[in-house]
Amino acid sequence: MSVSTQQTSVLPLMMGIPDNGLIGVAPRGNGRGVGYNFLGNSRIATNLAPMFKQRLLRIFFGPNIPIHLPNGTQGQSLVNAVADPDISSIALRMLEQLLAESGRGCLNHPTAVLDSGRDGVAAKLATLPGVHMPRTIRLRIDEPDDIARRAREHGLTWPLIVRVAGSHRGGATAKIDEPGIIKESLRDLAWGGHDLYLTEYVECRDEDGYYRKLRVVVVGREIFLRHLVIADGWLVHVHDRLLGHLEEETATLADFRSGMLPRIAGTVHAIAEAVDMDFFGIDCNLRPDGRLLVFEVNAMMDILNNTMASPNCWDAPIRKIHDALGVLLFDPTRWRHPHRNTAKA
Repeated sequence: MSVSTQQTSVLPLMMGIPDNGLIGVAPRGNGRGVGYNFLGNSRIATNLAPMFKQRLLRIFFGPNIPIHLPNGTQGQSLVNAVADPDISSIALRMLEQLLAESGRGCLNHPTAVLDSGRDGVAAKLATLPGVHMPRTIRLRIDEPDDIARRAREHGLTWPLIVRVAGSHRGGATAKIDEPGIIKESLRDLAWGGHDLYLTEYVECRDEDGYYRKLRVVVVGREIFLRHLVIADGWLVHVHDRLLGHLEEETATLADFRSGMLPRIAGTVHAIAEAVDMDFFGIDCNLRPDGRLLVFEVNAMMDILNNTMASPNCWDAPIRKIHDALGVLLFDPTRWRHPHRNTAKA
C-alpha cells in the first residue's frame, strides 16, 4: 500500500486514564502474563498492521497525570483514542484544553467525543431526515421508582430501556415494559451510584420474526459495513448471532457497495456531520421505509477485531476498514479537525 507524501511519519496516540484512576488487568489469552486494559479508550490501534501501529507513539495521561508530549513531537497532530465520555471525561477535557491552546490537529476531537454520550447523540440526531433516533435522557436515581417520575417529566413513552452509563455490555441493560415492574426489571442491574440512560424502546422485529443489527463504520468520508447480526431477541450482540442466517449476512456484506450503501449513504454522511468524528461506528436497523433506526453512535465500538478463524465473511470488510483507517491516520489534512496555525503549535 502506498502512502501520501503528506502523511507524517509518527503520531502521538493519546490514551486517557479513566476518571476513577483504575486500570483493568486480565490474563493474556496466550497464557503469557497479564494484559492491561485502559477502560474508556477505543481499540483504534490494537489490531492495526505493524506498518501502521509502529508509527503511533502512545501517550498516557489523565487524573493527576499531565499530558507530556516528548521532544520531536512539537506541532504534530494527535490521534485521540479516548472514546468514552462517561468513563474518561477528565482526560478528554485535558486534551481539549491542549488542542485549544496549541492548534494541533486531532483525529476524533475530544469536544466531539465529550458530546457522544447516548443523550448527546440522541439530541444531535433527533431531527435528521432519514433517521429514527429514540429519545434518551441521562439521570441519577436514588430509588427505582424515580425512573417513572423522570419518565413522566420528560414525556417518555413506555417501554423504556435502562443502561448503566459507561458500560457497553448487555448485562448493564434492562428493558422495562411498564412502570409497575421497575424494581423487578432492575433486580440484576448494578445501577447504584451510577448515572443511567433512559431510552424509549422501539420495536423493530422484522416480518420474519427476527431482529437485525447493522454495524456501519465511518472512516473519514468513507462508509463500510462491519457486520449484520441476526438474532431472535431485541438485545442484539455478536454472541446472539443465529448462525443459521449467516448466508444472509454474507450476501449483505458482499453486496453492500452496490446494494445497501446507495440507500443509506446520505443519511450516514448526515450523521457523521452531526457527531463530527473521524472514525466511529453506528449500530442501527434499516427499516422498511428506508429510515435508519439508530441504537447507538460512538467511537468505542470493536471494529477491527475478528474473533472468528479465517477464512470467513468478515475478513474482507475488516480488511477494507483497516486499510482505509491506516491511510486516514497518517494524512491529517483529511481529518475533520486538522492543524491550525497558532503561535503555540
